[in-house]
Amino acid sequence: MKGEDHLKKVIGRTLEDGRLQSFYLKGELVDRINVTFLKIGDCWLRVVSTDEMTNVKIEEDAIDEIEFYGDNEFKYPIELIDKHFPEFKKYIGKKLLDFKELVLKEAESMSFGINLYFEDNLNWVIHNQDYPIDRNVYYFNNKIPEDLKEK
Repeated sequence: MKGEDHLKKVIGRTLEDGRLQSFYLKGELVDRINVTFLKIGDCWLRVVSTDEMTNVKIEEDAIDEIEFYGDNEFKYPIELIDKHFPEFKKYIGKKLLDFKELVLKEAESMSFGINLYFEDNLNWVIHNQDYPIDRNVYYFNNKIPEDLKEK
């Protein structure tokens, strides 16, 4: 995983907000969760998991002020996570206690997301489902896919 140090810096801080960036091609939804943005403390993090790599970066843009990137052909709207995933609301106001990278059991060099541990025994998995369709999914019940393990 790239950017692990950014997550380490926000351990013990509170999740304040969450946004997701979807991807539309010519008006058709291609990927509901293209990018995940998390405001932990006063810092926005950008989480991208694709092509067997998970990358976490500090987001410089004011994500809460952006509605979308792109145009009518390639559009990337940014919306509140709880608009599509209401269960996300229970994580707001909770401290991030730890995280683990999710890797392929047979090849630990292949990263497919992260498991975020919050106070009150809450876990949230951001997972890149590589096969049969390359898309990201959220698990709010600490479910880890059978072919993955925490690193």
